[in-house]
Amino acid sequence: MLMKKRRIVQYLSLLLLHSSWGPELKWLCNPVLSCHSCVLSWFACPIGVFVHFSGYHIFPLLPVGMVLLAGVFIGRLLCGWVCPFGLLQDLLHKIPSVKISLPHWTIYTKYALLFLVVILTPYLWGESTLYSFCRLCPAGTLQASIPAMIASGFSTFPTATIVRWGVLLAILALAVVSLRSFCKVLCPLGAILAPLNYLSFWAIKAPPETCLECKTCDAACSMDIQPSVRISRKIPANRDPECIVCHECQTACIHGSKPGAKKPHE
Repeated sequence: MLMKKRRIVQYLSLLLLHSSWGPELKWLCNPVLSCHSCVLSWFACPIGVFVHFSGYHIFPLLPVGMVLLAGVFIGRLLCGWVCPFGLLQDLLHKIPSVKISLPHWTIYTKYALLFLVVILTPYLWGESTLYSFCRLCPAGTLQASIPAMIASGFSTFPTATIVRWGVLLAILALAVVSLRSFCKVLCPLGAILAPLNYLSFWAIKAPPETCLECKTCDAACSMDIQPSVRISRKIPANRDPECIVCHECQTACIHGSKPGAKKPHE
């Protein structure tokens, strides 16, 4: 039931975040990857705002505060429950195909992208530089670039657009074979929120009684973080920077709440 609720919340978030009939609240950053250039978007994308402010050499005090406040309260729960691009990845991974796990070291790529293409390149060459994250953002391509091209009747097809669409197709293809691969490796917003999992007030409850260490929760984890390691130590599973607080591990646990249960080797 919890997973059904999560899927319902994801669909509702997709509709509500992109339901504007004209009014906008673009002064407010919604801490998920959702392009504010979309004509139906209500809120600003924090990554787009950071790129914009970095280009003008201004510290984005209010947007940073909004993102950090959300992270302190709920960590990366918005990634698992609200982000429209996260929902798309979840659905694409259901397509039958060979499934792979990415090397663990790739998770650090998103931190490099945050520094290089969200902060540094706009700071050096201005917000309009072709080397900022916004120019290749898959969410922006889906929500703004493609609709704009359709509206123009494909009258122009510049090289930058071809590159942008190519990046989108590659990311979508990777999502089919590797669950939440963009969240793990490429999302700069995830890089901002990730360390806040250690501080967030939100906690995934460990089994109240005996953990059997059956590792069923590890198999259910979409981010490959082995929640059983923390659960066995009575530490909330989301005290890991890569956790998107989807609660799949909690739902998958079928033994932990049984009083007096024995571990498999006992």
